[in-house]
Amino acid sequence: MSEQLVVRLGSESRQAIHWLVWSTVESEIIASGVLTCAAELIELKSRAGGRPIIALVPSCDITFKEVELPGRSNKQLLNALPYMLEQELSSDIDKLHFSVLSKVANTVSVAVIAHDKMQQWQSWLLDAELVCEKFIPDALTLPYSDESWSAIELDGQWIIRQTRTQGMCIETALLGFVLATADHVDVDSESAVQTVTSYSAIDNIELDNWHQHTIELPMKLCAEGAVTSRYNLLQGEYKIARKENVALKLWRGTAIAAGLAIVMIFVNQFVTLNKLEQQQMVLENEIKQVYKTVFKPKKMRLNARLVKKQMQRRLDDLRGGGDNSGFLVMLSQLTPTFKQSPGIKPISVRFDTKLATLRLQASAVDFQAFDQFKLSLSTQFDVEQGTLSQRNGRVQGTLDIKGKK
Repeated sequence: MSEQLVVRLGSESRQAIHWLVWSTVESEIIASGVLTCAAELIELKSRAGGRPIIALVPSCDITFKEVELPGRSNKQLLNALPYMLEQELSSDIDKLHFSVLSKVANTVSVAVIAHDKMQQWQSWLLDAELVCEKFIPDALTLPYSDESWSAIELDGQWIIRQTRTQGMCIETALLGFVLATADHVDVDSESAVQTVTSYSAIDNIELDNWHQHTIELPMKLCAEGAVTSRYNLLQGEYKIARKENVALKLWRGTAIAAGLAIVMIFVNQFVTLNKLEQQQMVLENEIKQVYKTVFKPKKMRLNARLVKKQMQRRLDDLRGGGDNSGFLVMLSQLTPTFKQSPGIKPISVRFDTKLATLRLQASAVDFQAFDQFKLSLSTQFDVEQGTLSQRNGRVQGTLDIKGKK
């Protein structure tokens, strides 16, 4: 069809969902809007109107990998991809879905997504009675160029396409920190900072080598790329079966068709009810488990609503309550120093809310580089250095960083 409904799903059900009806013939927007949460997807049933539906999923929920196959790709080797990537992934491969994005010679590009996420997105669409035959990572719908990355801002997040089959989605508050680290992954590289072409305004972004392109509506730009994209995460067990030819079954009679319809209605309702009950139990347990893992409370007699309030309070603590000692504020202030110190690679970051102290574990090419990095930080922060050690040809150490009094 000449018109398609493009829906950008969120990572969580409470996040806003953007949608747009795009005409490929007229190359224009027929209709567009924003839903406040996944529960409102049912409102798009009338908008679909038989149009094909494309779902864009957040690239922050996807891990992009490339695998070099030992020989010519075949079905057996492709089935072995999860085991080839097992050492590079932090989750159990049985809990992950692997989608092949492209195959060039012996190189296979793969998108890795948790089964929980795939099932969550499909359940939202099922509950809204929307049939979607295509899931595409949102970053891979942006324009591709060999010369630079592409970027656009949507709802406080920057969607960035790095290569033909790799991208990311970053919160605006963390943009500088993440890109500063990504720009200097190879400390021996003599190449310049990665060029980025932005399709959103960058007046308030102070990053090197960002270039302003013509400003575009985010969903319009993504829709144009989505309708021509050949990528689809719905593979393997998630692959959509083709609709059967109903005309071939008309001879069975009205009675048989009606009986099957009634049975399917009851089965669908039963399956949906059981799925919702299971999801509710799993979600409540996951919320409590995440809260226990991250914040380690002494007592754990919390319901989901109270946990949400506690999580919000913890996030407010990380922001620093409006002063200059919050976690996100300190990360933003650290970004320029990282950019000036390409020989430094962060290993881990921890923040003590009570002491307003950020503990940074990092590695450097040598002792001099580490001392220079500490000296640069000392102009803006109070810095205490731990013991330095040398491993695998690099110097590792810990810095306790706190705002100057």
